[in-house]
Amino acid sequence: MSNPGNTVSLEEQIDHWRSYLLRRQAIHSVDVAELEDHLREQIAGLIDAGLTPDEAFLVAVKRMGALDALSREFAREHSDRLWKQLVTLQSDPKEPGVGVGSDAFVAFALAVAAGVLIKLPEFFGMHLQEVEGFYARNLSLFVLPPLTGYFIWKRRLGATMCLWLAAAFAAAGVFANIFPFGQHSYTEVLSALHLPIALWVAVGIAYAGRRWNEVAGRMDFIRFSGELFIYYVLIALGGGVFTAFLMMLFKAIGIDAEWFIQSWLIPCGAAGAVVVASWLVEAKQSV
Repeated sequence: MSNPGNTVSLEEQIDHWRSYLLRRQAIHSVDVAELEDHLREQIAGLIDAGLTPDEAFLVAVKRMGALDALSREFAREHSDRLWKQLVTLQSDPKEPGVGVGSDAFVAFALAVAAGVLIKLPEFFGMHLQEVEGFYARNLSLFVLPPLTGYFIWKRRLGATMCLWLAAAFAAAGVFANIFPFGQHSYTEVLSALHLPIALWVAVGIAYAGRRWNEVAGRMDFIRFSGELFIYYVLIALGGGVFTAFLMMLFKAIGIDAEWFIQSWLIPCGAAGAVVVASWLVEAKQSV
């Protein structure tokens, strides 16, 4: 049995350790209590094994690992807490990462690219009113490649993964435009309905990255899809109100802006909003 002097010394060391944790804004007091319980369990087991209290304290702290790594583990487990942003984003400076500003810039640049892609066929004389089937089959090919590119950039995927994803979109593009579809045929309707679903799997692989083979990675993508739908609906509702206000404003000053809104604002905004909504979901998960 250890003498009282050693017991006091051990409690003083635990108090210093606890005070150090409490000074870190990233960790709440309830988390400190949980960590302290874990530390005391380690110390008790080591003392029973024959170590002195001082030795047990040093070994237990060493076993628990570096504080920053332990904090990041707690941040992943308690993802609903605000301090996740303070810990998870403050990773080792040697590890590659992306900043918030560059993330937003890339997302909005790719949103613009999606808007440009959906208008690109018109430069070749293919207008929506004339070739509705073409746009129905290729809609996902206008919107999803920029979104996939965003996740490729954000997840830092390797060249092999990028080539497989590019091959998937290329094969989908060939099928959607080479196969001899009859106008308004069932085959064309089925292709327009199922091609986005198949390509959404490619988006999921880019989103999950190396975690696609794990159940947790696929579940994260399912959660992302649901949140993306909600954000997109909210953006669409806000965009509808903005569009109506814009039309009334131009009508009040005698300018006919309906052609611009119908031909440019709505299609480009709807395509770009997919990438913007995805960026918002990602940004929310970092808070």
